[in-house]
Amino acid sequence: MIAISVVIPAYNEEHRLPATLDELRRFMAQPSSAWKIAEVIVVNDGSSDATVACVEERQKTWRELHLLSLPQNQGKGAAVHAGFRAATQPWILMADADMATPWEELKKLVAASTDADLVMGSRALPQSEIVVRQHWLRQSMGKTFNRILRALVGLPFRDTQCGFKLIHNGDFFRAHILPRLQVQRFSWDVELVILLMHAHKKIFEVPVRWHHREESHVHIVRDSLEMLWSVWKLKWRVRLE
Repeated sequence: MIAISVVIPAYNEEHRLPATLDELRRFMAQPSSAWKIAEVIVVNDGSSDATVACVEERQKTWRELHLLSLPQNQGKGAAVHAGFRAATQPWILMADADMATPWEELKKLVAASTDADLVMGSRALPQSEIVVRQHWLRQSMGKTFNRILRALVGLPFRDTQCGFKLIHNGDFFRAHILPRLQVQRFSWDVELVILLMHAHKKIFEVPVRWHHREESHVHIVRDSLEMLWSVWKLKWRVRLE
């Protein structure tokens, strides 16, 4: 059995987070001999809505639920990194607040976790099940971004941006990967993958079920350009280290 800390970055998620947390609590109540979720850490990234109140209300009757608040909005990567640092269990599941990937898909990641350092949920494999697709323009931009990534830094994976990842929170990760994570916005996933690849760690991509949710905080043009610039800088940073 593997023990897991769930990390959920949240920025102005008062509408989507309540259902996500309630479904997670129901999922945690299911008996399993393969996994145990020991703590849930919601990282509030400087929200200006009722995100904090939503978590605090559930904390009254849910001892595994913890709230970590950043003093101001710093970006998804910064929130994820803070959650990683706070996590106490041997494994960390990073999951988006919109529950685009159902919690039941954790079973697939756990099944692939033997000897792995990172297991990534993927929307782009032949066995992936896309229940509701993104708008064609956003979907096309995502595919183009991934092709550029693969050409630019040699990533062999089809989907690095799916918000459902299981990370081995071992000594190597905490000593040699976590202190080097710098990307504060949306390309934090790519940085994590590149650093683990550079250290010759095992990474697996697993097909998952995925359901597009509206109210994305990603600006399709601005953030795509920012992600590509971050990856370009990361490529040269890793070469120099």
